[in-house]
Amino acid sequence: MPEESLQAFLAALSELRGRAGGPSYRELRRLNPERLAPSTVQSLLEGDRKRPPSWPLVDAYVRACLAFGRENGLRLEDDEEAYVRGWLDRHRSVSAIMSQAAEPAPEDRDDSLPRILGGGTPPVRGHFSGRRKLLAELDAAMLAQTDWPVCLVGPGGHGKTQLASEYISQHASRYVAVWWIRAEQPSLIRTDLASLGRRLNADIGEAEIVSETLKLLREDSRWAPWLMVFDNAGQPENVGAFLPRGRSGHVLITSREPAWDEVAVPIEVGAFERGDSVELLTRRVPGMSVEEAGQVAEELEDMPLGVVQAVAYIKGSGLAPAAYLARLREQPGRMLDKHPPVDYGSGLASAWDLGFETLKQTCPEALYLLQRCAFLRPESISHGLLRQGGLPLTGESAAVFQDAVLADNAIRALTRYGFVRLAGRGTVQVHRLLQSTVKERMTGEERERARRDVHRLLAGSDCGDPEDRANFPRYAELAGHAEASSLADSADEDVRGFVARLVTYFRAINDGEGAERYSGVAPEAGARTAVYDSAVPRPSPAPAVPRRALMAREMEGDDWARLIYQVTTGDCTPIVGSDLSREKAARVRAMSWEWAGRLGYPFADPWNFESVLDYAVTLPDQSAMAEEILEGLRREWEQRDEEDPHAFLAKVPATSYLTTSYHGQLTQSLLRAGREPVMKVLPWRPELAAAEPVVAPTPERPLVCHLAGSYDLPGSLVLSESDRLRCLRVEHRRWSADIVGALVTYPFLMIGYNPRSSSFDLLMSLLSGVSTPRRNIMALYDPGPGGMEEAARKYHLARIARLNMRAAVFWGDARDFIQELSRRLETTA
Repeated sequence: MPEESLQAFLAALSELRGRAGGPSYRELRRLNPERLAPSTVQSLLEGDRKRPPSWPLVDAYVRACLAFGRENGLRLEDDEEAYVRGWLDRHRSVSAIMSQAAEPAPEDRDDSLPRILGGGTPPVRGHFSGRRKLLAELDAAMLAQTDWPVCLVGPGGHGKTQLASEYISQHASRYVAVWWIRAEQPSLIRTDLASLGRRLNADIGEAEIVSETLKLLREDSRWAPWLMVFDNAGQPENVGAFLPRGRSGHVLITSREPAWDEVAVPIEVGAFERGDSVELLTRRVPGMSVEEAGQVAEELEDMPLGVVQAVAYIKGSGLAPAAYLARLREQPGRMLDKHPPVDYGSGLASAWDLGFETLKQTCPEALYLLQRCAFLRPESISHGLLRQGGLPLTGESAAVFQDAVLADNAIRALTRYGFVRLAGRGTVQVHRLLQSTVKERMTGEERERARRDVHRLLAGSDCGDPEDRANFPRYAELAGHAEASSLADSADEDVRGFVARLVTYFRAINDGEGAERYSGVAPEAGARTAVYDSAVPRPSPAPAVPRRALMAREMEGDDWARLIYQVTTGDCTPIVGSDLSREKAARVRAMSWEWAGRLGYPFADPWNFESVLDYAVTLPDQSAMAEEILEGLRREWEQRDEEDPHAFLAKVPATSYLTTSYHGQLTQSLLRAGREPVMKVLPWRPELAAAEPVVAPTPERPLVCHLAGSYDLPGSLVLSESDRLRCLRVEHRRWSADIVGALVTYPFLMIGYNPRSSSFDLLMSLLSGVSTPRRNIMALYDPGPGGMEEAARKYHLARIARLNMRAAVFWGDARDFIQELSRRLETTA
């Protein structure tokens, strides 16, 4: 009987698997992932078939069994090609016998007909990398598809088309017919569907060829299951009439349009995961390190098309990754239009341009909103800031700032197109490269109008009394946006009242430089405008305090209010020393006494481990002792305390951290907090500078810079007095841009320092001349015998002031400081 011949053929296939060592279905897929999915192998060996499987499937299965056998020392045949040809003969024989049997049921024709694969040209797969989770989600959605199609939705340049092409590559064996349809325009859809109709039935008439093709797919089960891919589809109403109906096949759509989530099963295609970006960059750019790839991916925020362009540009130009990043930051619009993939046709900036044009036609208020966001701080833009306040806006762009629902819809559209990202707590973020590109695409008149609107939004915000500490966080937020939008250059008379309040705020927090920066724009100091008028009489402003007297002082209530805002928003750069607790300092001090005795230390401070270590490393016959001291310090420092201050600091969403500690406790705490720190050392030796590429730190991937070196790089350690002097002689201009950025961008939060220590002296000397104009916070204490007296505190404040460092000082160790800060945070919450 014919069925017996088929069953014998299938039994032989199963026997081959046993002879090869019994590979699992997943092992067979590993050896041929494009054709041998586990479900496919199971259907091949265990299904109730009425016809033989297709030869390509049998060929892939036989070769995978032979390969698995070789891996496990089983050589089943000496001549593999001859063996495969034997299976081909058997397949032809059983197929000929089965062709004389009764016509098989339609559901059994899945792989017995010639496979049709064609239509519009899918992209080449050379750029595809990673996306494992997304492919698994797509696979599950396609298998579960019923009446609704599956739609890959996302911004241009995020790899939707590549993902669809990869799905076909992995799962084409599931379908009898696979057809790729260019869906940008109805005319292209008709052309590609007509081409499919001619392949399915050459007798279809040209007049009704599209409708007849759709009917054929719906009713003629010979071609089922089929897969139709509608690539780059527009609005659903323009494509819906061309979608095949029924459950005899699958429809996969790719589209930038958000509206598809209402008529299809949506799968959001976002940016690469960081590992995917790094994998693609290191695989395709010879010599690029994982760290360099991470820096490029960070700057591009893992946008797939941007990463592919970076690969092409770096390879084609021969630039070092650091040089590429510098040019990208200088001219993002031009760089993001260079070297698009051959299968994409345009660069990321052009993809953004297409999105801008679409928004202009379909949701112009979203484009107006995006243009204004381009002049604000990109990291945190609150929804409240995007509402018209006390100062009215004019022109066609005003409506989105006056209507809350319209603004919410605009933000939703920008989010779906990938132009903004929701950041929680009612805020959005905008990529700084996108901001620059938006500005480049605007005319000079449009830029000035947008900047003026931003100034009026800031000035019209309801932020209250600038001298009330409860309002300080709100003023700090607005001050950051004022700086980003160049508010100090505003000529708008209506804005001057807000600037006066901003100057009052800067004076209230003793930020003399900030007050000076805006005083040229503000009306007479102390003036009030209608936005802030009050019938309650107000006292005259206190006379200005000399700047020198304000440089360093003990912490006051206002300093705590400002610090609470900084640690909750990341508006600070933490600097961490080794003297984090009195208990640990006491243990180190005891070790120092022991080492001093063994070394014959001749000075009166044997408890000072830095001095003892400096003495040890300068003695040529005590190098082994110095190494023992360093190892002992490392064991002590890396021993975690129950109340580890590093764990608290790891929760601060800062973009950069500085430390004078040699150990890696800070980095480990950041990793435990789910962040991905990048460790660097200060390049005080020439070889260190060459080994440290520039990074673009973010709260998720912060920079950790060891100012005095790290145990992980022994040659970077600043140990002796001569090392410190050599380190201080290195000019700031020779430091990399990311380290300089950590020094000048935000105010400092310094904890874990004894002001009498060499590490504190080194830190203050390094910071002299580069500190931020805003007031820094220091937690200082003296672990030496006798503690710190009042006279000593006054001396240290004067010393800090002489170094031109604006600081508010908390007297106590890191634990005391963090306990007090935590108490105030709970009270504020």
